[in-house]
Amino acid sequence: MATRTKAKAPVVEETEDELELDELDEDVAEEEAPAKANEVTFGVRNLAEYLTKKLGKEIKPKDLRTLIRKMAREETPRVEREVVAGNRSRYDWPDGLKDPEVKAIINAVTKGELEAGKKEALDALKARKAEQKAAGETKPKAKAKAKAEAVEEIEEEFDEDLLEDDDEG
Repeated sequence: MATRTKAKAPVVEETEDELELDELDEDVAEEEAPAKANEVTFGVRNLAEYLTKKLGKEIKPKDLRTLIRKMAREETPRVEREVVAGNRSRYDWPDGLKDPEVKAIINAVTKGELEAGKKEALDALKARKAEQKAAGETKPKAKAKAKAEAVEEIEEEFDEDLLEDDDEG
């Protein structure tokens, strides 16, 4: 039985001019490559993981970002952040746990500000719902159901009026 062997590709030696062109191509490719602006050295996710380990309870990045925005809106902000709609820039603290803002956030979380913020939001929601209920506002589904029933009654009356008109004629 005969075996087949693949023919080896011919070895081509690159000249110095070709090597220089390859290096230039690599330099251009590096310049044209988009900057890795989304790379975060130490961000909210890292901080949340650290706090979860430290406190022994799960700290979600979403809750942490809410607290950070609250801290940035204070009269004397503990965190430098422009809080405006549409600001989706990522939090990044290159110094990690040594950064003064990170220390302030950790201090706030350990003092219980995260839970206090959640409780405030929940209480505000309950108060709003109680006001709506007291004002007699109904849920949208209930309103839609009531409207549908009213339409049915009107249609039935209209049908009855048509029947009466037919009987008379």
